[in-house]
Amino acid sequence: MRHGNGLFSRILVPVDGSRFSMKAVELAEKMAMIHDSEIRLVHVADTVVLHQLCKFSQEPFEKVRENLKESGHAFLNDMASQVRKAGVPVSTVLKEGSPHEVILGETGDWDADLIVIGKLGKRGVSRILLGSVAERIIEFARIPVLVAGN
Repeated sequence: MRHGNGLFSRILVPVDGSRFSMKAVELAEKMAMIHDSEIRLVHVADTVVLHQLCKFSQEPFEKVRENLKESGHAFLNDMASQVRKAGVPVSTVLKEGSPHEVILGETGDWDADLIVIGKLGKRGVSRILLGSVAERIIEFARIPVLVAGN
């Protein structure tokens, strides 16, 4: 279902606060300007990371969870502000779960027609992957995926 005038009217951008996700937001913003699109930024509070952090923290589970969500909201708001300055409609979503599953679900729920994702993502306390999140999205997405590099 088309919402704008361009080829890609709804662009979903998963963000994790890394420089790679910032590059993805910049690329999505340019695509949105060309295609008269709206952008949805989605951050997933990874349950694996949450449980790993709890193992090393003196804080209770709910406090660690709240801190993780607060940091997610903070960079979602910063990135959305950047997109709004360019005059591109943007919304944000923060959910909890397995990143690739939540992102793919959000793609269908929001009726996105393009995913723009950074080439590397953060998952796990000591893992940086080409990752498993980006790879799984590329593998299982039913819409085009554009990977933003450097």
